[in-house]
Amino acid sequence: MVHVNGEVTTCCLDEKLENTVGNLQQESLHKIWNGELMNNWRVAHIEGRFEDSGPLCTRCNWRSAGGYPEDKAKQWLLEFKKSRKRK
Repeated sequence: MVHVNGEVTTCCLDEKLENTVGNLQQESLHKIWNGELMNNWRVAHIEGRFEDSGPLCTRCNWRSAGGYPEDKAKQWLLEFKKSRKRK
């Protein structure tokens, strides 16, 4: 979610900018979306470690909102971990 001040958060319900992952005035959306902070958030979500995803995530029922399919998320995680090992 991008707010009017350029802050990018992980959630459209993040009115208080608690899960900020970057600012478009300081870096590109591509860099934010593929950055370490966003990838760490994704990994924590896929692994069910919502307490490591930010203050909003433990209070959320995102799966009821049509979350990303679990099989695709796990496939992304496998590929992501493989790419990290190659570096």
